[in-house]
Amino acid sequence: MLRHAQHSKFFIPKLKIFTTLLITIFLFTSLPAASYSKEIVLYGFEKDPQGWEIPDWAMNKTDHTGRQISVSEFNASEGRYSLEFDVEFSGAPHWEGAYVERVADVTDWSPFSYLSVDIFLPKNAPQGLRARVILTVGEGWKWTEANKAYPLAPGEWTVIKLDLTPNSMSWRKFIDDKFRSDIRKLGIRIESNGKITYKGPVYIDNVKLSD
Repeated sequence: MLRHAQHSKFFIPKLKIFTTLLITIFLFTSLPAASYSKEIVLYGFEKDPQGWEIPDWAMNKTDHTGRQISVSEFNASEGRYSLEFDVEFSGAPHWEGAYVERVADVTDWSPFSYLSVDIFLPKNAPQGLRARVILTVGEGWKWTEANKAYPLAPGEWTVIKLDLTPNSMSWRKFIDDKFRSDIRKLGIRIESNGKITYKGPVYIDNVKLSD
């Protein structure tokens, strides 16, 4: 009986340690991926346009349809406010675009793999409008467009997510790791291939970097 009692004294602590270890492993392996991810919201537009603007050169182009920007509380994908971008597509048979941009505050994006932006088109807007992200990078301020323009669905938020890693297919040219380490400007262009008439807002929100 003494031998059995002495054995139990050692067995019970070992069992507790083993059980604790199993619980710890389970908790860590069952955590969602978001628990390990890192992200930073670059622009949430909760107070003001945060330096976004329509550049003068765009306003001087005949095919540019952007009119003005402001902060709006009518639609937001995160927080309470978003950037309201008023556009006016004429219905002309040729390409038209509305462009807005921001000089980058955070220029080194190398810790992150993705850039994403949320864009909302009101329910009364026509089908056919698209959005394209444009980055200006490096000492030469090279204009680099996303490989595709993403269709905007009226009445819905469209999330555009672009790969920033080397050899990404998200851009019109192959990129290396230097690409994301020196971002000078971030731009968003709303596009029409022609024959689309729309005068009203487009909402931009939750511009962020993630891994």
